[in-house]
Amino acid sequence: MSDFIKLEGFAELDKQLAQLDTKIGFKVLRSAMMAATRPMFAAAKATASATGVKGFDAGATAAAMGRWTRKIDSNTTTLFLGPKNKNKKALALWNAKHGTSIGRLQHFHLVEFGSINGPAQPFLRPAFQTTAPGVARDLGKQLRIAIDKAVGVGR
Repeated sequence: MSDFIKLEGFAELDKQLAQLDTKIGFKVLRSAMMAATRPMFAAAKATASATGVKGFDAGATAAAMGRWTRKIDSNTTTLFLGPKNKNKKALALWNAKHGTSIGRLQHFHLVEFGSINGPAQPFLRPAFQTTAPGVARDLGKQLRIAIDKAVGVGR
């Protein structure tokens, strides 16, 4: 999936973020991104709960949903949202339903995009498309809150 959100008008917040210690700046950015993407995460998880094509357990797909960040370099942080293939709860649900003992779920792309054995039942793309404008709006507000908290404004 190559959908992106273009953000504009963040120049002042970016300057303030750059003035913070790198480690604190990463925490501030992570906190803001996690807070802003909460509605997208909830929508994706709810949609994943409604999927279930030919043996693909909807409960395992929804249970595997997660958000995590990666610090790419000193100036770049990326947030990932989607199913984690080694989620313990999801693996337990899958193994109990299918009588297996696998250690990694690898079917999420087949649910999202479909295959010759079943039609696509997207759960990430609809969540992104319906919540992206709100995420873009809320990110600035959440970033302001996190920066103010980090520098002690309003204490």
